[in-house]
Amino acid sequence: MKPLALLALLAGLVITLSSCVIVAPPAFRFDSNWQRTTDGAWVFCSNRYTVMRYSFPGPADISWIHSVTEVYHGYASSNTVRWDRPRTHLTRVAGRWEVTVLIRDGSRMLVPQHLPPDVEQQTIVVTPIAPPFPALVGTTMVTVMVKMTDGRSISGSYPFDVYAHCP
Repeated sequence: MKPLALLALLAGLVITLSSCVIVAPPAFRFDSNWQRTTDGAWVFCSNRYTVMRYSFPGPADISWIHSVTEVYHGYASSNTVRWDRPRTHLTRVAGRWEVTVLIRDGSRMLVPQHLPPDVEQQTIVVTPIAPPFPALVGTTMVTVMVKMTDGRSISGSYPFDVYAHCP
């Protein structure tokens, strides 16, 4: 191929690629009031109150947000809890929409990491020789889906490991 033809081909490729618009998905952020010390990952604690927070960028006017849905899927139990969040729970903080969720043991919002309904618990007498240490009991994938009034949707997910015996 001649150098002039190669330059024309490269110029055409640059023009074609420059006309493509790549839109990055919005950056959802998730955190909680419990953090694993080994790697800094955010976690849930099954024996303590857990405060989870998520945020996402969006239009400044809340009327553009049609609905917010949270889905909690527990890997240990295979149970899924879906929660339609009222728009009134959204707060505008530093150009982002933010939601704070209180997850407590025994509530509907607790991530479903218990035994499936067809399995019965057994009573076992244990004599501890040391206080119980935090133990990983499951993982919950939290997915948030936001639907805009114009039909567009955005979503984000975060896998929260669930620990028992948090201090």
